[in-house]
Amino acid sequence: MAAQRLADPGFLVNADPGAVTALLDAASGPAARLAASVYRASAELHRDVTAGVRRQLLALDAARYGDRELSARITAVPVEGEPAAPWGVEWATGSQLDRSLRRIPTPHSTDALLAVATAVVHGRPVAVTGSSVAVAGGSERTVRVWDLSTREQIGEPLTGHTDEVNAVATAVVDGRPVAVTGGDDGTVRVWDLTAGDQVGPELVFPLPVCAVAVVPDGRLVVGFGWEVAVLARR
Repeated sequence: MAAQRLADPGFLVNADPGAVTALLDAASGPAARLAASVYRASAELHRDVTAGVRRQLLALDAARYGDRELSARITAVPVEGEPAAPWGVEWATGSQLDRSLRRIPTPHSTDALLAVATAVVHGRPVAVTGSSVAVAGGSERTVRVWDLSTREQIGEPLTGHTDEVNAVATAVVDGRPVAVTGGDDGTVRVWDLTAGDQVGPELVFPLPVCAVAVVPDGRLVVGFGWEVAVLARR
């Protein structure tokens, strides 16, 4: 009985969280055990949110566990008084989840993923991420590019930042897709996403860079500390 109820996305979304939680330890069979793990992933939030928000959280956590079909089924659950969910989760990383129940590998198993932006390179949709990665003897600050269709990393990590990379933006400059990144090292760097290397020297700021954006005319907007600067190419 518990297995059947836990395998029902409508029950997970709309039932009282206390009633669902009471059944989690009794889950049996792959579908029910996965559903129980998905529910536990954000269990501390479910009691204090609406069913509509719970639907969103559960769909995200199902994708983090690698089950896109379950995520889609959860997204499709009707919630009384709420419109149909306007967004569905295509995929998500899940480095902090129980690895024994994840169905697909995720790219940031040891990373603190701090920023993400999207672009198109050679006709392929990609994600550009900024992170601080734990490695033997310290940490590695990297920018990485991911193929959103295959979920595989493209090329080697883009290195140069000496502290956490916590701001990423993308744009097309002179016909080339580029990424602009900022970090706690107080630098902003521009990367050619086609060639996979840095374009020109880095820009240096007196405080950690917390945000970057690209204006359509090519100007850069940089947030550092409590300040904002706009830079134009010369």
